[in-house]
Amino acid sequence: MGWFSAEAERAKSEYDRILRRNIDNMAKDIVNANENIHVLADETLGGIKREYVEVDRKAEVGEKIVIVEKADRDDWYENGDIFTVDRVIHSEMTFVESDAAASSGNCSGGIFHDEYHVLEPTNILIVNSQRFEMVNDNAEKGDMVIVTDSYDFPVGHVDTVKEVDDDRPDGSVYLVEGANDETYLDRSEEEYRVLVPVESAEDEPKPADPIDVIASLAREVAELKRKVSDLETTVERHERVNGRRNCEIDTLQKDSRTLGEELARLKEAAKSESITESAPFVLVIHEGRGEFDVYQRGKKIENISRLEIEAYSRLSSSINLEFNDVGDRP
Repeated sequence: MGWFSAEAERAKSEYDRILRRNIDNMAKDIVNANENIHVLADETLGGIKREYVEVDRKAEVGEKIVIVEKADRDDWYENGDIFTVDRVIHSEMTFVESDAAASSGNCSGGIFHDEYHVLEPTNILIVNSQRFEMVNDNAEKGDMVIVTDSYDFPVGHVDTVKEVDDDRPDGSVYLVEGANDETYLDRSEEEYRVLVPVESAEDEPKPADPIDVIASLAREVAELKRKVSDLETTVERHERVNGRRNCEIDTLQKDSRTLGEELARLKEAAKSESITESAPFVLVIHEGRGEFDVYQRGKKIENISRLEIEAYSRLSSSINLEFNDVGDRP
């Protein structure tokens, strides 16, 4: 048990060390993951709000970038500023240019690649403070859709499907509100995306609180410790049971040895008794009185009423004794 306790304690210390080492990193990763999401107006969808995610790559013309590590202290822009790329300059030190980033010390608005991350659009839109995901499915009655290509509806128009044109398998639909006195969206020449609610407005992504993350991890550590403690208790209980069993086995072994010794003693006694029973008789005749006594193993045999001896030779003889009805017989 001492060895297991030491190993269990070492394991708990290792858990604590690893978790403590990773708590800050995990909290930072969660916070950074949320901070790397930017909600911006998407001009390609009529200015509707859209979520963008930071990607570390070289930008192309027309893409949005965010400053993440400002290189020149003299530049007026700061970390977190967002620009649209107007030009991409190719040289040994590739950089882009944005008119919005231009200043007296940087008239071209040049921004080095190491200074920015590209903001890539996701499929998450914010409509009336609620998050929706754009999907390519054909719409059904009651679905919310956003127009992405049309000659009747403005791009970015959000509406609800009133009816589906059952005669058209391409997903053409009638809209509730419509636009420009038109409610029919012809899927053969126009395009929409279905908006699927992601979560309620109050669940909109927010930077995670590191304290909450640490508290959650602390609870996990406590649970791990409890499981290790339960394991120690189980092992101790098993060892106590095994200890009792070992004592019982030792007792049985001792009893077995005692019984074996007793059996050997009894066998030896039986062997001795057998030898004693073959001991010769000694006949003592009292002269003049007509009386006799018989002894065996030095002990007088009592209550003999008659003695008959037959002697054939020195090597072959027998003796028969008759006893009274009282007394012990040999």
